[in-house]
This record gives sequence, C-alpha cells and structure tokens, in this order.
Amino acid sequence: MKEDSGNPTKKIAGRTKIAVFLIIGVIVLVFLAVRFIRHRMNYAVTDAVFVSTDSLISVGFNRVSGRLEKMFKQEGDLIRKGEVLAIVDDSIYRLKRDRLAAQLAEAEGARKNKTIFLERLKKEVALNQSIAQGQVQELSRQTAALQAKAASIEALVQQAKRDQERFASLFKLDVISNQQLEKATTNLATKTKEKKALDEQAAAFKDSMDIARDKVRLAEAAKLRILETEGEIQTLTDKVKGLSAALHSAEEDVAECKLKSPINGRVAKRFFAEGSIIPPQKQVFSLINPKDIYISALLEENKLEGVKAKAPVTISIDAFPGQDFSGQVERILPASAATFALAPRDISAGEFTKVAQRIPIRITITKGDVSLLRVGLGGSVEIKRQ
Repeated sequence: MKEDSGNPTKKIAGRTKIAVFLIIGVIVLVFLAVRFIRHRMNYAVTDAVFVSTDSLISVGFNRVSGRLEKMFKQEGDLIRKGEVLAIVDDSIYRLKRDRLAAQLAEAEGARKNKTIFLERLKKEVALNQSIAQGQVQELSRQTAALQAKAASIEALVQQAKRDQERFASLFKLDVISNQQLEKATTNLATKTKEKKALDEQAAAFKDSMDIARDKVRLAEAAKLRILETEGEIQTLTDKVKGLSAALHSAEEDVAECKLKSPINGRVAKRFFAEGSIIPPQKQVFSLINPKDIYISALLEENKLEGVKAKAPVTISIDAFPGQDFSGQVERILPASAATFALAPRDISAGEFTKVAQRIPIRITITKGDVSLLRVGLGGSVEIKRQ
C-alpha cells in the first residue's frame, strides 16, 4: 500500500519538472524568436557580400622592350611606392644614351670654341676697323695740308719762272749781271724741285690712302664673317638642344628599364616570367591599392527599408571568422544587379514567377585589418536600419 501511495507523488513531480522545462523552453524559444525578429527589424542582413575594389592598376614597360632579366615580386606580395618590381635588359638603351652623351659633349665643345673665336673676331674686326679709319682720317689731314703746301709752292714756282724770264730779258739788254740771272734760274730750279717732291709725296699719300681705305673695306667685309660665325653658333646651339632632348629621352628609357610600383599595395597578378621578351605597353603586373578596397553587398529589395548612407555596418569575412570588421554604407546604387547582367532573363513571353531583385550596396571599411583582405572574398553584413 505504501509503494502504491508513493508512486503518484513521484509521477506528479516528474510531470511538473517536464512542464517546467517545457515552459522554460517555450519562453526561451519565444525570447529567441522575438530577439531574432527584432534583430531583423533593426538590421538588414545579407550574405551576398564580396570584397571589391575600384582599381586594379596595370603596370608595364610603357616605352621600352626587351628580355625580362629579373622579377622581384610574386603574386600576393606587399609592395611600396617606388619599389622596383622587375628589370628588363637595358644594354641597348645604355649604349644609345652613352653615344648621345658623347655627341652632345662634342657639339657643346664645338659651340664653345666657336663662341670664343667669335668674341676674338669681333674684337679684331673692331680694332682693325678703328685703326684703318684712323689712318684714313690722318692721311686725309696730311693730304689736305700737303695740297695746301703744294698750292703755295706752285705759286712760288710760277713767280720764280716769271722772275727768271724777266731776268733773262734784262740780261740780254745788259741791264743785270749774269750772277743775278743765275740766281733767278737757281731759285726757279729749287722751287721746281720742291714742287716735284711735294707731287711725289702726294702720290705716296694717295697710295697710303688707298691702302688704308682697303683696310676699312676689309674690316667691313670681316663683319660678314662675324655673321657667318654667328649662324654657325646658332646651328650648333640647335644641334645641342636636339641632342639634349634626345639624351633626356634616352635617360628616361634607361630609367624605365626598371619597373617601379606607383602605389603602396599588393601584387594581384603577374603575367610574365623571367626571361620573357616584353613588348612595350604590355601589362606585366596587376596591383591593388588597399585604399580602394571596399565591401560590395547585394541586398534584397524588400530589405531596403531604413538602409541609408552612413548607416553603420557589421562585417564578417568567411576567411577570417575571428577578425572584427566594421564599416558604413557609402552609397546605394541606383540600379539592381540584374540590370547589368551579362545574360539578362528573357521575359518577352511573359513571366509569372516573382523574383526578389538585389540592389548593390557599397560599404566603406572603417575598422579592421584591411591588409588581410583579398578581392573576391565572401562574407556577410548587418546594416543598422536608420
């Protein structure tokens, strides 16, 4: 009888425990359900998430070509701005640079020598012209004085001639002595000799004057040589400019034989191996700039309510479950992902199945180690509704 009376009590206690557990379970489920529903009301959630970038930077040898001697970076390697990524054989470009440098030095030397010669020539021409003009002026003064003296002597000669003739007539009449006649004759002869000497001196001055005038003409002609030399210097100057430009271009070619990174980032793709022949303007590396990495999320159209720019976002990347990433909505794109699909659905015959469209959301990463991310990685996001 005691055993029978005790069993119902145990059964009741057991049922009570079960009921309590069930009630607690229901409460927990209701709590979780309410929490889930509330979370979905407060957050727009999607797992159509990808790590994206706006810029995959293509780099290559823009101006040079040749055999690829060395590749310093592999796919996935970190790179710094200005770091050498690869080197192409530069022997041809160095030879061209050295040849142009030698030609430029020769042209500059020739121009320098011509310039020195021109300065000396200008001084010589100016000096010779000054001397020749001075001689012409001096000889002109002397000639004028000589001509005045010759005119005076000519008058004396004429006077002496008349005196001699008069004395000769008087001598025939025995009016004067023979001595007086001889004196008049001697005076005439003296004056005549002086006149002859002056005539010879005048002729010599004329020759000197002609020589001096020839020197003046030669000095004037030498000015043409100055113009010719200036033209030669201008030609050499133009040649120096052309060679300088060509040398600068050759130096740029030599420098471009070293392919340098334009950014701080990471190598996304390498397209050639060492020893390959690289043509100009051919892509050798594809680089990623970490500053351009962002999260692209495709959000169903029925989840867009409350999703606005600058809304906070919690980001989870499948490859890094232990890493915390946060961000904010940068912008909501104005067209659905299907709008630009490569193979859009054909609905010309009618379509009766309702398909939720996805709208691209661009999310800026504000927290987390962006260097870990790789373009194309997937994950999920929770966008706080505003």
